[in-house]
Amino acid sequence: MDLATIGGLIFALVAIAVGAALEHVTLSSLLGSSAFLIVIGGTIGATIVSHTTEDLRSVPRGLRLSFSPPKQDYRAMIDLLVGLSEKARRNGLLSLQEDADQATNPVVHRGLTMAVDGADPEAVVSVMQSLSEQQANEILRGAAVFETAGGFAPTLGIMGTVMGLITIMGNLSDPDTLGPAIAVAFLATLYGLGSANLVFLPMSNKIKGIAKQQSHFNEMIIAGIEGIQAGENPRNLREKLSIYLPSGGGARGRAAAGAPAQEGA
Repeated sequence: MDLATIGGLIFALVAIAVGAALEHVTLSSLLGSSAFLIVIGGTIGATIVSHTTEDLRSVPRGLRLSFSPPKQDYRAMIDLLVGLSEKARRNGLLSLQEDADQATNPVVHRGLTMAVDGADPEAVVSVMQSLSEQQANEILRGAAVFETAGGFAPTLGIMGTVMGLITIMGNLSDPDTLGPAIAVAFLATLYGLGSANLVFLPMSNKIKGIAKQQSHFNEMIIAGIEGIQAGENPRNLREKLSIYLPSGGGARGRAAAGAPAQEGA
């Protein structure tokens, strides 16, 4: 579970609630079923029209990734790739056939399989890059849906407010009801701006960040497989792959990468 996503949402809601309390805004005054239906229902409908069925099916996965993003073990993957490099230098690329068959990471599996089969190095890199782009694009489908919803929500909020004001302008004979009626009309704008800036757009940005991390992790794998196929010195390969370690790892991360590991594929 990603604490940043949950913590950020909770912090934003608490801050808004405290601010509303300081302004003496009651919870009941912020509830409006008609405004909610216009904004959220309209946003969902417009978003559905804007995307394909495949895009919409990616939404649950996008939500799951937002709250529980995959953890990429850079150090274990470096150890794995360097270990494969040492094995290939000793026994040749054909000795990696079993490792290729057992690899669970799709980029590692495809790259090693092609390398063992004697494919051209440029073709191996090209196929791995295409596979990496495909993985990123599948993740970005969900981000695109949330981004679209974030664009529609404020506009539909304004639409709901205008609809409320039209009703109000047609009943000006009772001045005592104008103030409350106008306040209710502006709830739609509040819902539109709130849903866009607290839910839809943050979720989109979160999913984009996850896709970027996935691409970065795959870039390291591609560089490792390329080095293995080229017969690169394992020590030099480790140094090259250590560059891909997240900045938070620092020197300790590089030192940890020196210990061999049996996992990561």
